[in-house]
Amino acid sequence: MDPPNGHGVPTIPPIPATTAPLHIRTDPHSGRKYHASAPLPKGTDLLGPCTPYSYTIWKRFRNEVCAECWRYDGGRRGFLTRRDDEGLELGPPTGDARAQNHRSSISAGLWFCDDQCQNKWMAREGVEVVDLLKQLESARQKKPKPEPKPKLDAGGQEAVVEITLEVVERAWDTVRVKEKSPKEIRRWRVLQLEDYEADMARYVLLALHRYHREQCNRHRNSPQPCEDGTKPSEGLAKERCPATAYGTTCDRERTEWQTFASLQSNEMQLLKVCPEILEHQTRIYQLLKARFGSRITADADASGCDEPALADLVTIDNVRTILGVDPGNSFGIWEMPVMDESECLGFAVYPRASFFNHHCAPNVQKEREGRTLRFLTMCGVEAGEELCISYGHVESMDLQTRRQELLEGWYFECRCSRCTAEAARDSRT
Repeated sequence: MDPPNGHGVPTIPPIPATTAPLHIRTDPHSGRKYHASAPLPKGTDLLGPCTPYSYTIWKRFRNEVCAECWRYDGGRRGFLTRRDDEGLELGPPTGDARAQNHRSSISAGLWFCDDQCQNKWMAREGVEVVDLLKQLESARQKKPKPEPKPKLDAGGQEAVVEITLEVVERAWDTVRVKEKSPKEIRRWRVLQLEDYEADMARYVLLALHRYHREQCNRHRNSPQPCEDGTKPSEGLAKERCPATAYGTTCDRERTEWQTFASLQSNEMQLLKVCPEILEHQTRIYQLLKARFGSRITADADASGCDEPALADLVTIDNVRTILGVDPGNSFGIWEMPVMDESECLGFAVYPRASFFNHHCAPNVQKEREGRTLRFLTMCGVEAGEELCISYGHVESMDLQTRRQELLEGWYFECRCSRCTAEAARDSRT
């Protein structure tokens, strides 16, 4: 899931050191990829439990899926007993009373199996995220607008939009100019998002909030000045961090966003296939900037808090990074068990898992339990051998269909050993 761009392999932040049975190699043609560090028997758990950095459940399924364990029962909802933050003991509401009353009538779009799932979600994401999601959901269109009429060229034919990097940069430069105007920001606050836009905005908002939480944790854990104004030595600060399988706890915490943001962006590949998404993406940013890029800063300043503000992270660069990571790196959240007729309930990005390359005859299989993914070897693997998964359900397809599926879904033409061998066989016959 990390194919190289047209300029070769980019400079990336270091990946946390690992004592796991695999390591990352960088290839100028196929990017970063996992290889076995030693001979591995069948059933080796390669990464341990992997959890998503961010995710979204499609609106169509949100009232039928547990937001924590992602349980889905074919559209039946009887097992869902908790909604949003209902039943939790929360402190008195803060802020404008009218805004609080308005948000209390809007759902955050969260349903849970029971109080256990609800408490797990709240402990990880934070109760404050419920309020953020309610604010976002209040911007979702109540009724879909009619499809706009296609633009016609001089000959009366539907105009074909050619997406280039220059076109994309020009669109975002226009947004940069407009966001300098407080009057323009006020206009953006009343934007109403289509379902696709609102679902993608949830994914972006959860990623930004997680990045913000990482920054706050780093701020709180940073060495405090001594009485004489000097800071403790960096070495002493590091000694307080207990070691884990992937380096120190602090190292891992600091690099989560860096690892996520360093994943290959497929922004241009997506926009070339679907040019209309560029307008969706700029609207997503405008709404997030207006609703979360100014109010939260004011609240933090008023409280005298010196921690980093979420508003500071709502930038064009960060939002483009998050949106660009999705295509080609995300894993579908599928109805379990996965079969041909299974529903795709949403998607999630697992940064460490994204370094597995694809193979049409994989030696690693992924298994999902709730929101957790595990990656297990399907057979014995030799030291140095590349570890590959299958990106889609393509193993049973013929060569041409497989390659087309991967090209359309993951933006690369597969040249794995199976495809190469089958292509050579077909050329001979």
